[in-house]
Amino acid sequence: MQKNYLTLLCSLSFAPASWACPWCRPRVQAGIYTPTYTTNVLLVLLPIAVLLALGVALFYWDKLRPYFFASYGKS
Repeated sequence: MQKNYLTLLCSLSFAPASWACPWCRPRVQAGIYTPTYTTNVLLVLLPIAVLLALGVALFYWDKLRPYFFASYGKS
């Protein structure tokens, strides 16, 4: 059943209805690739970077812990 859904989803991405028409394509591209394109992409990717950093921090927490909780009185 899942294979059928995956096949359907892949076939829809190649359908001509999902492509912009020759007249609309320049307007769509002009709306996407504005001078603020880099800022918009970075803002969209920021949550992924934060989640990745949290995951790495949790994975290496046992090695990072001495750096955050220094023990000055112990030898």
